[in-house]
Amino acid sequence: RYGTVTGVQTCALPIYWRGAIRLLQGFQTARKEDQPESVIHRGYLVDLYVPAKEPIATALFIPGLGIHGREDARMRRFGQALRAAGLRVLIPDVPSLRALRITADQPEEVKALIASLADDARLVTTDALALMSVSFSSVFVLGAAHAMRRNNRIRAVGLIGGYFDIETVAHFLIRSKQADPYGKLVIARSYLEETGSMGSSERVLLNRAIETSAIRNASAVALEALFDQTIEDERKIYRWLTEPESCRELFERVLEVFDGRWSGFRLPTPFSPETPPVFLLHGREDRVIPVSESQSLSRSLAKDGVAHYLCVTDLLAHGNSHISLRRTIEIFKLLKGFAWFLGQVKAKRDRSQ
Repeated sequence: RYGTVTGVQTCALPIYWRGAIRLLQGFQTARKEDQPESVIHRGYLVDLYVPAKEPIATALFIPGLGIHGREDARMRRFGQALRAAGLRVLIPDVPSLRALRITADQPEEVKALIASLADDARLVTTDALALMSVSFSSVFVLGAAHAMRRNNRIRAVGLIGGYFDIETVAHFLIRSKQADPYGKLVIARSYLEETGSMGSSERVLLNRAIETSAIRNASAVALEALFDQTIEDERKIYRWLTEPESCRELFERVLEVFDGRWSGFRLPTPFSPETPPVFLLHGREDRVIPVSESQSLSRSLAKDGVAHYLCVTDLLAHGNSHISLRRTIEIFKLLKGFAWFLGQVKAKRDRSQ
């Protein structure tokens, strides 16, 4: 018996296409009760997904800014999906990411965690290793891939909804009416905490708004629904977050921090041609990190001679875990992208040329 997707028998397809089909099938059929094993690595909790057969590689997946971290239902589904494709999967919890905060030491902390996990023979039991991330964590994974670019075990990088230029992302989140307010709230709170300018009332109200947005993540929650404008303190924060002049000033001040203490959130460009192949997956309607970011990243990788594959799809929005199997063309694009990624993961890298 062979599984099928849109009526295509997997036995008749090349091996990486079969893996891609199993991945999408695994994503669609993931079960909440199918819980991964959890282990501790240097104080970090790590979820471990082990395939029934010998894994083709290990995938180290860094979550984004999410309140549930590795326990997020979307992360659990993706862990099961990658396992179905034959990968051994590690998903660590990073407390600051789970706390929905941007901090100055975050980039180095996560890159160090990636390096130590990659060196843990108890967890990474395969010769081949893939680094993966979602959303803001793309900078950590690309930074780690750059630092470890001469390590032939790292076969590929997979970025879902990642960014290229933090300045354009910040401009979109802070000043665009099309952006999901969640991103603006996270940046605003992190900025106030980083600069020591957060009042007690602002802390309580921003914490509440961010938690509400993070929990009700099926769709964007408008700022009008998060702050009661009949209450003075809430009206003051609402105006600070919505009035054009206030948003302009916030954006300029946030850029100063990204040029200073938060400089680790800028990508290590230009990319070395030794950078492992990069798979870019982005939802066309992403309202937190716009699809133009992956498109810009694709152009930069091409300019610097880095093998990569860009897949833009209508099937994913930022944080949306639903993939409808009714749209054949979009499903084919996803299958083609994941087949390319799995092929890179399995291929050997030669640094002697």
